[in-house]
Amino acid sequence: MRITAAVLREVGKPFQIEELELAPPQQNEVLVRTVASGICHSDYSIAHGVLRAPMPIVLGHEGAGIVEQVGPGVTHLKPGDKVIGSLTPSCGECAMCKEHKHFMCVQMGALLNNCTYIDGTTRHKTLDGEDVYAMCGLASFGSHMVMPAGSAIKVPDDTALESTCLIGCGVTTGAGAALNTVKIKAGDAVAVVGCGGVGLSIIQGARIAGATTIIAVDPMPEKRELAKRMGATHVVHPFEENVQQTVRKLTGGLGVHFAFEALGRVETMEQCWGLIRPTGRAVIVGIAALNQSVRLPAAGLLAEYEIQGSCYGSSSPAVDIPRFAALYKQGDLLLDEMITQRIGLHDINRAFEEMGRGEGARSVIMYG
Repeated sequence: MRITAAVLREVGKPFQIEELELAPPQQNEVLVRTVASGICHSDYSIAHGVLRAPMPIVLGHEGAGIVEQVGPGVTHLKPGDKVIGSLTPSCGECAMCKEHKHFMCVQMGALLNNCTYIDGTTRHKTLDGEDVYAMCGLASFGSHMVMPAGSAIKVPDDTALESTCLIGCGVTTGAGAALNTVKIKAGDAVAVVGCGGVGLSIIQGARIAGATTIIAVDPMPEKRELAKRMGATHVVHPFEENVQQTVRKLTGGLGVHFAFEALGRVETMEQCWGLIRPTGRAVIVGIAALNQSVRLPAAGLLAEYEIQGSCYGSSSPAVDIPRFAALYKQGDLLLDEMITQRIGLHDINRAFEEMGRGEGARSVIMYG
């Protein structure tokens, strides 16, 4: 079938809106009509060469839509089902899935690193027959998506996909880091460095978990204000205040129980190490360039400091995505407030320029 998609052909260059041919779903795959897609910072990182991907490629991995066709072997989904796309195909057969660590499914390698489907092939082609890759096996910057059936997480029919599309990546990554990766207890103190879509979701997860001190660190005034709406009790401008001194002052001189890094910069990863109290934990959620290293003062080890990575919020998507959709319906998880603007696909380059300037929390592409 013929679809419209934003195609990235070269790092640092604008997207081109093109018509592509999309092959029908293969074994254990589904065809989904895209309703909405968030624009995530990982998309930006690929577009600007921080993360590598083959070209040409259709980015987008925070999409939601309606199933139009199921491939052979798919029994848990049917045409008309509403689904939110997941980063992991949750194959159910690999060692990690059998350990209920679906966020580490070994099949993710082809989807994340090679940007192909599980069988190593592509589904998108240009009208001239050139292969086009698909980010995470989703490619939600297109009017239709083919995805592994395990990546298509069914949600109730009354789910508002134009908002809950954010659950596909940013919300699950952020709220999951606060609710799954670590176990925040009522009364804990938390710091979140970086208040984009993921950071705001960490703040919300911390609020839901019962943290009573939630310190948001971001240089952009509109993001600090939004962080307060999401549940932050204090906000810090990192260029006008000494972050470590301020955090310790707000926590009786000790530091926080958990400091979350949501920017993907080694400097702020190292900064989080200095924000935690003895026995505290720095949780790294952002993705830095893969050739970079984090250097930490060894003295913190004597105070039993810990550092931990968080991949996709340590989630089991079949459980967590419907859970977050339910929290949204209940009013506990704020999604509409995180959306800075809703745009058409042809506005994608402007949205990426705004993201590069640090403006806004989330732009959502709406498909007619």
